[in-house]
Amino acid sequence: MSKTSKAQNLDVPAVNPQVIDAARDYVFEPKPVSQFPCRVCGTSGATESSDGLCWVCRRLKISAWRDSDAQDASSE
Repeated sequence: MSKTSKAQNLDVPAVNPQVIDAARDYVFEPKPVSQFPCRVCGTSGATESSDGLCWVCRRLKISAWRDSDAQDASSE
């Protein structure tokens, strides 16, 4: 292969720009999120992936787990 043919190959994009634009549109388009009432406080904002908890109740649950783990470790 000569040096001129290698230089010519650099001008051709490896991926079709239309494919890149379509992928970008798919990734960044807003997707509908189903929200449900929280099982604990009842506010709307819980999602299917959050165990039915809003973000506040989920954070409180995580904090309570940390506190109980710390108490278990100190009692041993």
